[in-house]
Amino acid sequence: MGKFVAWFSRSFREGARQVWRNKFLSMTTVLLGALILFLMNFLFSVEYFLDESLKKMESRADFSVPLRDDYDAFTFDALKNDLNNNYDVEIKFLKVESFENYSLPARIHIKFHNLAEVGTVLKRLKAVRYDTVVGVWDGSGELEFVKIVDKLLKLRTGMEKLIFWLFILFLGGGILLGVNTFRLVIFSRKDEVYISRLVGADSSFIAGPFLIEGLLLGFIAALLAIIVFVLVLREISILPGGEVFLHLWNEVFSEEILIAGAVGVLGAWISIKNYLVGRIFE
Repeated sequence: MGKFVAWFSRSFREGARQVWRNKFLSMTTVLLGALILFLMNFLFSVEYFLDESLKKMESRADFSVPLRDDYDAFTFDALKNDLNNNYDVEIKFLKVESFENYSLPARIHIKFHNLAEVGTVLKRLKAVRYDTVVGVWDGSGELEFVKIVDKLLKLRTGMEKLIFWLFILFLGGGILLGVNTFRLVIFSRKDEVYISRLVGADSSFIAGPFLIEGLLLGFIAALLAIIVFVLVLREISILPGGEVFLHLWNEVFSEEILIAGAVGVLGAWISIKNYLVGRIFE
């Protein structure tokens, strides 16, 4: 444990010194990394906004279907079992209600917990086998609701796919950015690496400062991206800033910082590993 602490202390000290010594290169790398992470935060915010919008719609997604006056009780039970067993819904039977000027027939009240099932349930209710149960029912309002839901679900699915592939793209871009940065850094210091190997320094002693430098650059880029994004988020009125911030704070920011640091370390390792074995100078 003592050896690790000593190694980390020395590597951190030298890595921080390298970050400061290569100010222009470090600043460029941090800004580009922060831009990538800023865009990712924006996409995560939009995805969260869509998810929350759909959840609010799910909490209000319910409608009542009138039943025939002489509906068949056996078929009605079959309909309830069909819906309960195959869909994530709550079903409630409502008796006939009479008012001063009008009356409501017996009806079945359906509450949805999954918006993707609304259209399928509507089709099931209009099936021929349940014609002796379901009364005369226009359903035009429900169909309009289904169209809106389908568009939102397609938008959310498209956003999830977009975020996944952009995450892969940005992750690869971050690694390439780190690799190119450290290739420049290591090339300018390859004489130091060569001398260290010549006097018998092990690989961890040589690579440590570079790995810590990559870690620091990743952390700084992530923190900068978070700060800038929070400032920009305050100016975007279409998004619920407080809710988005809490979601990102609880679910995204900590992992983002760790991943950014890991990407920096990986980029540094890919660049330095070729200098730790074999001949440096041809």
